Amino acid sequence: MIEIPTFAAWMEENRAHSFPSEASAWVVYNDRVHRSLQALYADPEVAANRLEAAVAEIAATAFLDSFFGAAWVKERFPLADDREELGPWLWQARQRQELARRVFEFQCEPWFDDFLSYAKSNDAGSTIFEADVVQTLMRMPGSVTRVTASGVKGQDFDVLLNLAHIGDVPVEVKYKQDDTPFSEATVRNTVKGATKQLPRGHVGWLFVHVPTAWVRRGRSDEYHEALFGALRQTSRIGVVFTAVDRPFHDEAAGKIRHPRSWDLYLDERASQELRQAALLLRELLDKGWDFFVPSAPF
Repeated sequence: MIEIPTFAAWMEENRAHSFPSEASAWVVYNDRVHRSLQALYADPEVAANRLEAAVAEIAATAFLDSFFGAAWVKERFPLADDREELGPWLWQARQRQELARRVFEFQCEPWFDDFLSYAKSNDAGSTIFEADVVQTLMRMPGSVTRVTASGVKGQDFDVLLNLAHIGDVPVEVKYKQDDTPFSEATVRNTVKGATKQLPRGHVGWLFVHVPTAWVRRGRSDEYHEALFGALRQTSRIGVVFTAVDRPFHDEAAGKIRHPRSWDLYLDERASQELRQAALLLRELLDKGWDFFVPSAPF
């Protein structure tokens, strides 16, 4: 068993060090956890047998257990450890590790407890994608706050991005399950649902995850046509980032990879400042620049 202490538990054990701030304590905690995992990856037996991925998965699962309990994790990801067939367990094992990564990375955030509650009661795929969006927005030169669900029309968006020279930008996140068939109505209803959750008088951003099944020749044009048509009906959405995942088997590395590309739409009615901010994020994503973004060691 590989055990990684939670940040809260580590803080309790290290109170005698009197860190000047929680942020400085996080830097030390994060560094020590990364170093301990790197030492395990570098172990001669692990390296010789190419077991780094197995070590990372074990560490991630144990870390997730410490927050939600092993019974909940097993119930939420029942196929993750059933390795008799290649296909069925693969997606759940990846989801389990990705959720653990976000839980690790968000520990120092003031909205962390609310994120845990949300993760425990919602679908894993949509939870992870929303967390991915939050982590993605952390690349930007501004503050990112996960918004607690209120159920109030026009105030129930997911994330609040605060940017210099622009101010608050409400962000809505929509995740389409992989078994969702493509149709113009599906795209239109997705935009319509997001519009209702964004506040009047503000121009927000929308992040959409589309099913892998939608990624095929000719579908891009159909999607864009449906998206543009839907956005003409609202002035509350000025920027749309669409996440497109294309999983493949990397035989050389012996693992399934899930590269993600981002399709960007800029509404001509959005302000120049908002358009420039979106273009900056796309550039940061294209270049892989995430210097100040928290990153899990597994």
